[in-house]
Amino acid sequence: MKILADHCVYGKTVKLLQAQGHEVITLKELNQADAEDSQVLSLAQSLDAVLVTNDKGFGNILMYPPAQYSGIILLRMTAANQQRVHRILLDFLKTHDREALRGARVVIDTHTYRIRKRVS
Repeated sequence: MKILADHCVYGKTVKLLQAQGHEVITLKELNQADAEDSQVLSLAQSLDAVLVTNDKGFGNILMYPPAQYSGIILLRMTAANQQRVHRILLDFLKTHDREALRGARVVIDTHTYRIRKRVS
């Protein structure tokens, strides 16, 4: 799966996703480390990539309606809980393919994940 990692995503998360065979592109690699949220989503759209972020702002479905994007995964992660969140993230990605994420916003925390899909 192609993933765009937001600037706030931990390097450990990027490496973990790459080790699982995902193509992970970082904003730094694109010389967009200071991009605004709307630009980040536009980049994800142009790359046909799922955005992975720790930025809670992307959880606002009124500002970022899931149906308008190629997929957003919001990690509710801190340094203290990253191992648990990583485990749930990897389990989630094993059972959901790229198409399942189109038009979806997924929130992953230390206990579970929640999916909000587009409404047609």
